[in-house]
Amino acid sequence: MQIYDELAGKRRPPHRWMLFAAIFLTFLFVTSVQGNSIGDKEKHDRVIAMYNEYKKNYPDVEDISAEAALPLLNDSDVVFVDVRSSQEQKVSMIPGAVTKENFSRNIEQYRDKQIIAYCTVSYRSGKFAEKMNKQGISVTNLQAGLLGWVHAHGPLASDNEPVNVLHVYGRAWELTPSWISAVY
Repeated sequence: MQIYDELAGKRRPPHRWMLFAAIFLTFLFVTSVQGNSIGDKEKHDRVIAMYNEYKKNYPDVEDISAEAALPLLNDSDVVFVDVRSSQEQKVSMIPGAVTKENFSRNIEQYRDKQIIAYCTVSYRSGKFAEKMNKQGISVTNLQAGLLGWVHAHGPLASDNEPVNVLHVYGRAWELTPSWISAVY
C-alpha cells in the first residue's frame, strides 16, 4: 500500500505506527467479540492459562485453588488480602477480605493466620506474596485470582452486600462467567 505525498509529489509507504494502530484496533475488536461469544468453560480455561503464565514470574510462591480456598472463607484463622486498587475494590471484593493497606498497617494482627492474597488473576498478588515471603511472612496466592474465584462460584460483596459484578482490570481480563458482570 502506498500513500501519495502531495508535497514531494511521490508515493511513500505508510508509517509503521499506522500499521501498528490498525493491527492493534483489529486485535481489540476481535478479542472483544471473542470474549463475548465464548462459553464459561473456555473462559475458565483461558483464566487458568493466563495464571500459569504469570506464575512463572514467582515460581516459589505457594498457591491455593479457589475450590480449596472456598471452604476457608468463614474460618477465623484465615485472612484474604485484596491487593487491587481501591477503585477495583469498590466494585467488589471477597466477603470479609482486607485491603493490602489495612494488612500492611496491622501486619502483627495477621501474622499467625493463614494469609491468602488475590487480585484479578493473581499476578499482582503473586508479586505481593513473593515480597511478603522474603520478609518472613507466609502468604499464599489465590490461584487465578478473582476470576478463578467466581468461576468456582465464590461469592463477591460490596459494602457487605452480595453482588454479581467484578472489576476485571482491563479488556484482556474480561473472562468472567456468564452470571458475573465485568467492568473495567
